[in-house]
Amino acid sequence: MDNQTSSKRFINQEFDKFNNKTTTTLKWPTKFSKKYISLWFNSGSSDLPDYKGMEIDLTMRHVKTPDLDVTLIDYLYLGADWMFLRNGQMIINLDGTENINLECHESNTEVGVGFRNAVCENGYYAISKDDLKKVCDAKEVEVRISGDKGYHAINNKPDQKNSEKAILPGDKFLFMCRAFYAGLYEDDTYNAQIEAIIPVGSENAKAPSSGGCFIATAAMGNYDHPVVMDLRMFRDNWLLKRDWGVNFTKWYYTHGPKAANVIDKSTILKKITFIVIVKPLQIITKKLR
Repeated sequence: MDNQTSSKRFINQEFDKFNNKTTTTLKWPTKFSKKYISLWFNSGSSDLPDYKGMEIDLTMRHVKTPDLDVTLIDYLYLGADWMFLRNGQMIINLDGTENINLECHESNTEVGVGFRNAVCENGYYAISKDDLKKVCDAKEVEVRISGDKGYHAINNKPDQKNSEKAILPGDKFLFMCRAFYAGLYEDDTYNAQIEAIIPVGSENAKAPSSGGCFIATAAMGNYDHPVVMDLRMFRDNWLLKRDWGVNFTKWYYTHGPKAANVIDKSTILKKITFIVIVKPLQIITKKLR
């Protein structure tokens, strides 16, 4: 065989020994399929008569050779008319303050056939490791994809294709970037945010023993302490089965690690945290179960 393939949690890597080329592609969780992660245009400005019928799929890829080391955001656009994305760019806004501008490179443009009879445009945007890290570190992102016929935005404004419980486009884009970065660079910095968004039961979700009770773990000094295990079971079997509990867990996974890092460095804070937070919480959870 010409190629050697390996698979990790969120990525597949293929090495072409004849060209000394390693290609890394994003691997979506089974219950978080690429179709599910598709990013629909939900707002923007367009000269086209029915822009809400357009669709764009985004995925990520990394290519490494002796002369090249680049990360790409690939796009596949389907619509009733041309957008001419090759003449535009992708602008990623980070937390409403900083913009990252990526130039478009066209791979192929054609008119599709079959029941959709759609125009198809595909290509890619190259993004540096430093800029990708900035995206992953952001709390919120909005993405504007522009072409000759106007622009469209990927953000967290609900539309007809997003139910109340659906993961919104902006969160999907962040998930994609964080999952790819974590897999490519073997970096667990974003594990908490990734765990919070993967549907419960997905085979790509880690086992309960792999993520969660940061503050309790810091206070007890051991991830497998009975108190920590108790709180973890409460999270998995009670909290995550309620919509507000899922939202709280997402918030906690964002802010909990920072507090845990502070607590972990102080013996006094560990004792205070146990008395004031962990022990009362354990008592409450036992009554709720």
